[in-house]
Order: sequence, then C-alpha cells, then structure tokens
Amino acid sequence: MRRRVRSLLAVALATVVAAAVGAAVPAAPAAASYGSTVTVVADEMHTTECLDRVWLVFCDPVELFGVAIITQDNGQQQRCEMALPAPPGADITTPNTICSARTVTGDFRVSFELWEDDSTEGGSREQADLNPGPAKDWATTSLVGGAGGSSTWTTSGGPSRAVFTVSVTARPTTIGISSPPPTGAPREFDPRLGETLTIGGTLSVPSALRFTITSQATGAGFVYYQAPFQGSNFTITWDGRWSDGTYAPVGAYTITVVDPTNAASAKTTQARVIQRVGLVFTNMASQPASGWQYRSGPITVNAVASAAGTFRMVVQRAGTEVFRTADQRRAAGALGFSWNGRHADGTWAIPGSYTYVLQGNADDGRAFTPVSLVTSAVNPQTGLEVYALAEPGVPAVNPQAVPGTSIRAKVVAADHGARPAARITVEMSPAGWVGRPVPLAARVVKTCVQASECQAVIPADILAGEAVAYRITASEADGVPDQRTATADWRITDLNPPEPSEGPEVTLVPLWRASVPAEVDKDGRVDTRPLNRTLDVAYAPGTGYDTSTLTGARQFGNAVDDNAWQLLGLRGRVFPSSIATHWSEVGIWVQNVPVEITVSADSDALCRRGPFGPVSFAEANGILHTVNCRDNASGNIFTADSPTVGWHEFHHDAYHEGDEYCCDGGYWYGAGINTYSSLSDCQRDGSDASTCNEITDGTTRTGWWRSDTTGMDVMIDNTVERADDLRAAEAAFAKCGRAQC
Repeated sequence: MRRRVRSLLAVALATVVAAAVGAAVPAAPAAASYGSTVTVVADEMHTTECLDRVWLVFCDPVELFGVAIITQDNGQQQRCEMALPAPPGADITTPNTICSARTVTGDFRVSFELWEDDSTEGGSREQADLNPGPAKDWATTSLVGGAGGSSTWTTSGGPSRAVFTVSVTARPTTIGISSPPPTGAPREFDPRLGETLTIGGTLSVPSALRFTITSQATGAGFVYYQAPFQGSNFTITWDGRWSDGTYAPVGAYTITVVDPTNAASAKTTQARVIQRVGLVFTNMASQPASGWQYRSGPITVNAVASAAGTFRMVVQRAGTEVFRTADQRRAAGALGFSWNGRHADGTWAIPGSYTYVLQGNADDGRAFTPVSLVTSAVNPQTGLEVYALAEPGVPAVNPQAVPGTSIRAKVVAADHGARPAARITVEMSPAGWVGRPVPLAARVVKTCVQASECQAVIPADILAGEAVAYRITASEADGVPDQRTATADWRITDLNPPEPSEGPEVTLVPLWRASVPAEVDKDGRVDTRPLNRTLDVAYAPGTGYDTSTLTGARQFGNAVDDNAWQLLGLRGRVFPSSIATHWSEVGIWVQNVPVEITVSADSDALCRRGPFGPVSFAEANGILHTVNCRDNASGNIFTADSPTVGWHEFHHDAYHEGDEYCCDGGYWYGAGINTYSSLSDCQRDGSDASTCNEITDGTTRTGWWRSDTTGMDVMIDNTVERADDLRAAEAAFAKCGRAQC
C-alpha cells in the first residue's frame, strides 16, 4: 500500500497548428477558413416529466428553457441560456434564441440541455432528460467551422424532446504580410549560402493559406506550401529552391498568400534571389552536436560552400592531425563529411575535444577560408539493452486496430539511461490468436540509425490480422572493437479481437495479450510461451477508463503502455529493474472488463473495488483507474492510479513483499521476504545483517525490521529495488524456470 496522496489532476487540452517548412513540397487542398459565428435557436421544447414537484406529490405546470454549450475542438467552451423568465407550458413551439452570433474558432459541437425554471417561485432548476443513456443532454456530431449554413437537430430517446437549429456564418480572413515587406526594395537572399526567406504576417481570423512562388522573369510558378493556420499569425520559410529541388535562378520573385476558398483575400510581396561573391563556408554544424559516441556510429559535419570546388575535412586533437578525408569534388551548396572515430594510426577516439576543419579550393584555384568546429567525444555508458512495446498498448481493446499502430523500441545502457545505437532493426511477422501457432514470416519493417529510439508502424497486411510478433535488435557500429549487439526475444501483441464463434479455444472473456513472450517451435511456427514459464501481469480498466469508446480505449491502452514501461524502469522513474532482467519471462495481459473503484468511507480513503474476477494464471492483476483514493493490494489484485504506484503494488502481488515505510501495518505480508518480526530474524534471514533497521518514523515503533537500508526503495517511495527486493524477484522467476509459474 502506498502513502496517501491527495492530488488534483488538471488536464489542459490545446490544439496548436504550426508550419515549419524546409523544402518545396506542394500540399493537398486545405479546408476553408476556420472562423465562424454561431447562432443556436430552440425551435421546439417538449416534456412529459414531472420537473416541478410540489410537496413531493403534485406536479406544477413547467416553464421550459434551453441551454446550449458550444465546445470547440481545442476544448474551449461557451455556454448560453435562453432569456428568463421561461415561457410556461410543456410543449413550446415558438422559436427562442439561445446563442446569438457567438465567435467560434475551428470545428465544434453543440450540446443542448432542457431545463425547468422554478426560480421565480423560490424553487430550484431541474434538468429534463433528452437522452436514453445516463447523460441528460444531447449533442450534435462535429460541425465544420467556417462552413456556412444551418442544420436542425431533433433529440431522441429520452422522455423529453427538443428541436434546435444551429446556424453557421463564415468569417472571412484578412491577410497582412509583414515579411518580406510588400513595399520598398525586394528583400535579397542567397540560398546557395544557406540563407532562407521568412514569409510571415497576420490573420484577422484563423484560416487555411496557400503560398505561391512566381518568377517575375518567366511567369512560371508553383504552390510552395498549403496548410491551415489556427492562430492570428503565420510564419514559414522558403529555402530558395524550386519545385524540383534545384536552386531558384537569380532574379525577382512574387510571393502570393491567399485563402484557397476566397480569391479576394490574396496579398502579395516580393523577394530577390541573389548569388554573393566570395569563397566561404557557412552553416557549419555537426551531428551529434556534442557528446558523440563513436560506438553509436560516425559523426557527420555539414556546411554550405559558396562555389563549386574540391573539399576535405581534417580532424585534430590537441592541435595534432589524427585523420583527414579524401578530397571530394562538389558543386556549390551543401556538403558533408563523416568520421567513424578511427585515427589514421588505427587507434580509436578517446574522450575529450576534437576539432574538425573544413578546407577547399574553388575550380578556379582560389582557396576557401578554412572553418573549424570543436565538439566532444565520450565513451558510451556501460551495457546495451533493448526493449519494445506496441503503441497504443492494447490495440485489440479497440473494435479494430487503427492505422498508425506501431512498435516503439528503446535502447538503454545498464543503468537504463538512453543510449544511442548505431543501428536499431525492427522485425515483424503475422501471429495467430492464443493457441493458434502460425508460420513465422519475419521481415524487417524499419531500421533506425544512430538513435536511442525507433518507432515502426505495423504494415497494413499484419495490422488486419489477429496479432503481430516482433523482435528488436540493436547494435554498435560495424568495425568498432568488441562490437556489442542486443536482441530482444520475439514478443506478441494482439491486434484485433476474435469472434467467439471462431473456435472453442477462444474465451468469451475479453482477455488479450498486450505484450507476451513468444516461442518459435521446431516447425518454424510462432506462438505464446507456455504460461507456467512466465510471470504474468493482467491489467483491467477501472473507473476513469471507458473502453467502450475509441477515445477511452486508447487512453486505457496508453495507461497500460505507461505501466509496462515503468515495470521495465524506462518511464517517469528510470532505473534497472528485475522485470527488465527477466523480460523474456514476463507477460503483459489486458482483461477488458470494467471495474468500479470507489473511496472507502473511513478516514483511510482506501480504493475499494467492485466485483472483479482476476485472471487465474496471472501472478498480479492490476486495476488502473483515475480515482483519488489510497491504492492497495490484496491477494493477487492491486489498484493503481499511476505507473509508479503500479510498480510498488506489483511487488506486493508478484513478489509477496510487504511495505517498508512507517506506520501502516500489514508488515506480516512480507514476513521473511523483506520484513522481519525481530532483529534476530532480520540478521539471520535478511540479505545483509549489517544493515538491519527497525521500521519507524523516529517516534512510532512498529516492532518490524528490514534489511534494506533506509532511503530510496520500491517498498518505501516506489523507486529502486534493493537487495531483498531483487532476492524476492529471483525467487519468483526461479519458479518460472522450473515451469511452476
């Protein structure tokens, strides 16, 4: 059980659309202006409910009024009420305006509420029920902002009924260009030197914009960029390249900015592409900028040359040349060199500063002015480990796995800090449902270079199937001394839930594999590793996660992801973990059966769970929720409102450990494992007799002892595992090794 935490979580929803353009790539036509004015009118209001009850017996005549709530896609809301006093009668057919010409940005929804107004008689307002479900309001579908017109909506399913009309009027935008200035001499820039042109200005209302570049000499032009802009300002950059990627010829150009749906909104400005005189290198930079590890791949040094010529890079350490590239003939523009870290004498880079010098001669024989850059080389952290999970964590919770579902791999050092690899390879194969082995058809889906993470989208043909098997390999650069490679075993994640009629082995309980170890049999078929050889954790959605909706299912999937990454020691709190050590023996499951979580009525404010049938083969069953209560564990079931709490409570269930902080009681739960009823027991059975200490807060004595030292500990503050914790973990996994899990 964790310490009580009274915290309020606030979620701020914001939508930001920004444009950062680095190449001339025409976009598909964008939507119309996102600005609107919205009016909502209640055409009819009807009720058969007793909304004005007198002395709990009689029903007085009602006075009905409507309320409209306009919710923008960015989460901002506007609430409107009809003018009061409300008209009397249970059947109002005279139109009444609720919202008048409200300013709205972006797409939006309108929620309609029907109320009875008894305030003039000293009573209270009562809401009528327009909805067959638990909610009483009734909402439209998403309405397109900026699309003029009106729509009439009739509620259905509730004992009360309303008809209301939503009218939308587009707000045309006014474009103002401030950069480059529309008046005066055209702004000049030289793309061949890496210079860019900023195109920016203001919008009276959010709008879609199209940017067109036209040569004043030839009249030829192209659409450079097109996208919606949600703010009151817009900014993009032009790198001076034409639609085919070549540099635009020297000369004047007209830039036109327009709302594609409103030709009258067009504004123009102009700029001039020039080519400066001189032999210079500009924009010199390295990747990585600092902290380069040669085991993770070569360092790359880039620059822009003002003219064509022959170029080379010289690497120096402490003023002495240790390596130089061969000469390279290059055209004017971008050029790059790389170095794998090996000195000319065959030795490898050592920690410290290195200087990279670019030299060159133009085709006419003139020399470029050399430029240099200093950056550091470091030794990589000890160890190379790789782990992967699907995102979202439980695709099969959705009615169908959605496009974009992916596998995310992370490469870490022994301390679980991020560690770039020279190459990360993601392999995938179709997999079958539980108990249905299929032939392994592995293929490389994605390879990432010089990265500590790699995200690979599941191909459409695999995504349409029952499940995906995946394996990740991370390796150091080829040729480095004692090259290290780490390969994670095959794992399986379910993608689409089966129909119960598909076979007798398919359970009617929605139990799915979020990430479980896989095996390839002698016939080359891939299937789930036997359950008696894995330690299994099953998560269920508690209060706060409505998996009956696509949004709620994705939120729960993300919560499972977060908890699994924390078990691996790779999320909010980063540290080595026993789960990571034994990842090939750990299965993560999801039982999609909602569980109600409530707060106990006593001062302990414990999390109380409603009826719940845990997964029988799982060593730990975690109910994830968002209720503000005190999480706890009993038997093989625990509750958790955050991944770090789940990490703590997991140790209760899977490793049978007790709490080590004062002064909660329940220390008997881990007796002989990580808590001891006497000093002598601790000294005899603890991992280290010299560190035995009583569990106390300095005032209260519990009579129980621990062998692990005070301070950071998973059973104290949800952090690292200490000696007793690791011993308990090894005991649990030893059972798996004996096929007794």
